[in-house]
Amino acid sequence: MAEACSLLSNWWRETGEMPPAAETGEATARKIEQRYGITLPDDFRAYVARTAPNEDFWDDGDGIWWNPARIKNIPEEYEHPLTNPDIAQRAGSYLFFADFMIWCWAWAICCDDSADRGKVAVITGAGDRIVANTFTDFVKAYIADSLSVS
Repeated sequence: MAEACSLLSNWWRETGEMPPAAETGEATARKIEQRYGITLPDDFRAYVARTAPNEDFWDDGDGIWWNPARIKNIPEEYEHPLTNPDIAQRAGSYLFFADFMIWCWAWAICCDDSADRGKVAVITGAGDRIVANTFTDFVKAYIADSLSVS
């Protein structure tokens, strides 16, 4: 569960600077869950509670990691039609947490109890799809090559 947090924190430190963590703790995770009527996957919950930056952070992979207050579900953030019907059907349970180069595309994690729970999708406007089975898998792929999850 904490693996994603450690990997991401270490990568940020090694590639530039470590953003100050919001250190919002469980209270912020619970607020997000209550707002959307979902339960955060454990590895993503740990990220929100301990590692997410206190303000949006542009890293060395050209990803912009959102602060916890900016995390939103697809319908609140994205006004365009989704190309993947499975993601579109559960758009309200997918939470955006980062984007690439000021919204060329963005990543969202599924937080419902379906078979896609915990999977990370890339929302591009042309080819929305699952790019990782867990937030931890997403972080591993992203820090190896941020374009591998585009």
